[in-house]
Amino acid sequence: MLENEPRVRVFRNHKLGGYTILNATRVVASARQVRLANVEFLVRESGRQRMIARGRRNIHAYAVGDLIDFVRALDVVDLAPITGRRAVYDPLHAPHFFDGETKAPLAGAAHVQLDQAGVVYAGGELIAPSVAA
Repeated sequence: MLENEPRVRVFRNHKLGGYTILNATRVVASARQVRLANVEFLVRESGRQRMIARGRRNIHAYAVGDLIDFVRALDVVDLAPITGRRAVYDPLHAPHFFDGETKAPLAGAAHVQLDQAGVVYAGGELIAPSVAA
């Protein structure tokens, strides 16, 4: 775990098959599992529109929160799973993250775990999501 890290942005890194953790200025780590607290789900609409127009993935959707813990790709330990619901982001379906079961827009959550199975959240905020230009 990295000490004294401010809020971080985490995105799914399809090239590496895991997640990339960024702070304001640099890559903090690459991980296969990440746990965050006080999370806001952020989608940059301009990046989403560029991805749709070009038909190629780009980085435009993040989970932004306080870094609690993470597991690097080669680590032999796993984070204990959190109990919650699945959060989904599909840029062709909606310009925001949404609850995997109800499809309700998801702005953020108290706790989020990102891993090979996807994104699980607990204490979610099912309100109007943030969309950045």
